[in-house]
Amino acid sequence: MIDRRDPLSRSAPSARRERRDPPPAAAPWARRGAWARGAALAALAVAALQGCGAPRAGEDPGDRMGVGRNGRIEFAVEPTRPIVWGSNTFHVRLTWTDSSNPVKRVRLRVHSRMLSMAHGASSHDGREIEPGLYEVSDVPFTMGGLWSVQFRALDASLIDEAEFEFEVF
Repeated sequence: MIDRRDPLSRSAPSARRERRDPPPAAAPWARRGAWARGAALAALAVAALQGCGAPRAGEDPGDRMGVGRNGRIEFAVEPTRPIVWGSNTFHVRLTWTDSSNPVKRVRLRVHSRMLSMAHGASSHDGREIEPGLYEVSDVPFTMGGLWSVQFRALDASLIDEAEFEFEVF
């Protein structure tokens, strides 16, 4: 027999559906907890991918130029190849700012460190390969990220110094 008051009843038994209660709604605090877990996982994934400056497309050619902090020497820095993970070699041309003459027979000391991780510090001496042109070999960049490299021109004391940042991809 068909019950006309029940909209779910049908004449055929196979077409009959049961009434079900809707699923209970999650409590607001449970939804916030799920959202917070999802946000924390997303932040963790981004941090893991970023790491210490994970490799990105592109490269830093590495050419830098600037006058030292004391204003006495101009530093022109050029790597022998684009900056990479691992060992890098720089050519550094030093000229006096007042005369534009090459700075000859000084000690060039180079200090490098990774800015974001405060590690990877190393120091290297440059050698003069021609008047005013110095080569600094084997400067290691152990991972991708932003590195600070300080160049110091010394004789008996500090003459001048310049600091440049390099992005290692």
